[in-house]
Amino acid sequence: MPPRTRKRTKKASKKISLTKHLLEMVNTDLHEAIINDCLPCYPENEPPKTVQVEAVKSLVKQQHTFVMAGTGCGKSRISEMYIHLFAKSKKPVILVLNPLDALGDNQVKEKIDQGYTAINLKKLTFNKTVATEI
Repeated sequence: MPPRTRKRTKKASKKISLTKHLLEMVNTDLHEAIINDCLPCYPENEPPKTVQVEAVKSLVKQQHTFVMAGTGCGKSRISEMYIHLFAKSKKPVILVLNPLDALGDNQVKEKIDQGYTAINLKKLTFNKTVATEI
């Protein structure tokens, strides 16, 4: 009798992505689109910084992205700018790494105040149940 083989069934992907229009843009057009998309979200005297736009462009291009910049440079805004590019009907998950629990708590509060769902995963709060929910 031949050995049994299991048929693997593919799970439906829950992956969401940006619009094809954004994904196919050339660098200069993408740069302008990111700026134009985020301008209404922030005060006029706080335009997006080059490091922010470059990081968002990298994320749009689905590249691994690491930003190392000084305090007050606006790193936290990068995730906001990126998530804002998605259609409002989509529910993307953005993972932001923080070196300090207090900083994570502060950023979670800011995101919740802005209408996002956010959680600060710490050693004491991250477990299998929480991972499954995410």
